[in-house]
Amino acid sequence: MCKQKPQTDGAIFVDLDRPEKVSLFDYFRSIELIPLETSSDVLIAGIMKMIVYQDKYYALDKNQCIIFVFDETGKFLYKIGKRGQGVGEYVFIEDFNINPFSGKLEILEPYGKVHVYDLSGNYIEIKQITFPGFRIAHTLAAIDEQTHVFHTMFEPEKIIYFNLDEQKLLHQEFKENRRLSSFSNNPYQYRGDWFFFRPVHPIVYKMGSRKLEAAFRFDFGTYTREGKTAVFSKESERSLSKCVEELFDQFPYLIHSVRHNSKYVFASLSRIDLEDKVNVIYDRASGKSKYISEFTEKVQFNSYRGEEIIVTDEYVLMPCQWVDLEKRITKEMLDSKQKEIFEKLLKSEMEENPILIKYWFK
Repeated sequence: MCKQKPQTDGAIFVDLDRPEKVSLFDYFRSIELIPLETSSDVLIAGIMKMIVYQDKYYALDKNQCIIFVFDETGKFLYKIGKRGQGVGEYVFIEDFNINPFSGKLEILEPYGKVHVYDLSGNYIEIKQITFPGFRIAHTLAAIDEQTHVFHTMFEPEKIIYFNLDEQKLLHQEFKENRRLSSFSNNPYQYRGDWFFFRPVHPIVYKMGSRKLEAAFRFDFGTYTREGKTAVFSKESERSLSKCVEELFDQFPYLIHSVRHNSKYVFASLSRIDLEDKVNVIYDRASGKSKYISEFTEKVQFNSYRGEEIIVTDEYVLMPCQWVDLEKRITKEMLDSKQKEIFEKLLKSEMEENPILIKYWFK
């Protein structure tokens, strides 16, 4: 019988040759469904990012460039959608956040504009990212009252520390092969800190006040790669399938998602020999990880269509498209009240807005 490698070096060892089958209820005590209100005026194509703030859900529909706001029960409150080229309008939303230091909502346009609104969507001001060599930013995070960190997929250095008020570049770092950025992952937030991870690089970084700091790392044994460089053909620049093929020729895994809290580290991976994503759950108390090929409930527990997952110390919150609900949940997983909601959703004759699935930890 294989034994897990000791965690003495602080790394999270994951045995990719030893898949396991576990139950979601090994980790969660109950599951709650929160359908987001659907009407002719409130139709969401898909949620690419969600923020929970002051008992409200702020949901970004990137295709429509609209931020929909719901209360904690899923009732629609209002939307922020001011697309255009006039004052107080934006052309495109690449990312958005609620700045914890100012209490303002910030919308990122990729080519260097940060639009600032109050939490009701009233325009306040616009700020610029300007310095020699800047071209594009894909995510933003407020680190402190003076510092934002921007992440770019395509530039040689992926992380930009910048003072928006003083229009001052503070620091750039993390060089990586440009083609690997095709599989880029967005930073995520936990307890006010921001964390940055990459598709094949094994280290997860905390965005410190002045630079990246290693938070934790994965050890995939002989499969571990440094993951900052790769070799791709010119053909791969024209063909995503060719790029994926060449990626898996060099790396045995692709990291799609990482999240953590005080008890667990969650990750989802792709393997070339598996059709679906697989899960890794690391238990901080035991110091052991499970490489999960399938849950006993036979459902998916990962970012199925690229939706952003939120992990707190109390729950995991996962947006789910209405058409995918039965891939995520079975009736047997729910209590009587939640079964009624589940069955009502399945009986709907028209497509519903996404449902928030809330997994409450034990």
